[in-house]
Amino acid sequence: MSQSRKYRGYATEKLVAKYFANWWPFALPTGAGRSGSDVTGVPYFDIEVKARADFQPKAWIDQTEKRTSENGDIPLVVCRLNGQGEAVGNYLAFMRLSDLVDLMRKAGYDKFDHKVLDKDITRCLDCGVYSLGERCQFCQEEQ
Repeated sequence: MSQSRKYRGYATEKLVAKYFANWWPFALPTGAGRSGSDVTGVPYFDIEVKARADFQPKAWIDQTEKRTSENGDIPLVVCRLNGQGEAVGNYLAFMRLSDLVDLMRKAGYDKFDHKVLDKDITRCLDCGVYSLGERCQFCQEEQ
């Protein structure tokens, strides 16, 4: 890896840590070559920061999952793509879908007003998902 790519990677870690520090003041970049999370001080998350031209999300999630299986943190990958500059809020962040759903449920997003667009939202009689009728569109198509 060229020196400029290494510098860009470390600079990206610092930018991401500074962004997180707006909410978690102890967020710090760990620096190049250190094993573990690239940003510390953000509770419950193991953060892997990538500033790469290629895009290998499966490999990056696998990399952080190996660490989180030991400590129970949620693996999170923050990715700076070529051309994104230093607008950290526009970087990509991704995680396993199961972790996202768990976070959404803990934040209360599974509890909502059952009146949407003046239609009653109910549970599908067949599969149990929320629907606008007695059966969801998938169960209706199967009949």
